[in-house]
Amino acid sequence: MKVAVLVGSNRRFSVSRKVAHWLAPILNMKGLDADVLDLAEINLPWLDEPELPALGLYQLEATKTWSEMIKEYDALVIVFPQYNWGYPAVLKNALDTLYQEWQGMPVATVAIGSHGGFQGELALSMVLQGLKMQRLSVNPRLSIKPDEIAR
Repeated sequence: MKVAVLVGSNRRFSVSRKVAHWLAPILNMKGLDADVLDLAEINLPWLDEPELPALGLYQLEATKTWSEMIKEYDALVIVFPQYNWGYPAVLKNALDTLYQEWQGMPVATVAIGSHGGFQGELALSMVLQGLKMQRLSVNPRLSIKPDEIAR
């Protein structure tokens, strides 16, 4: 099974990136084929398709590339920080840019926050439900205080 570990932040010193790069080799040791996809490197434009993503009539090259990239994977793990009881706009943009590619895809989340990222997880769960993704039962939340983060 091919798994994308998505870094749901584009901050330069993102803890999400560190966690994703820690997690992917563990998944590989468990027999999965895991790759890290970093939204800072993918650098999607803000949703600007002329048609609704649900129609799949992509016109922008960035969207077509993102679609083909996601179609390579059987499952997704989203690693993201909680921002003000939500999740990063760059992650929302990446999810909203596509539609059919997400439907039925198994997804787990790893929320990171100073109190475990519960509110961010809750906000994201509604979007994942709307995209008709298949939520997995294990969705860890990590409590990391800002003063515990080593750059």
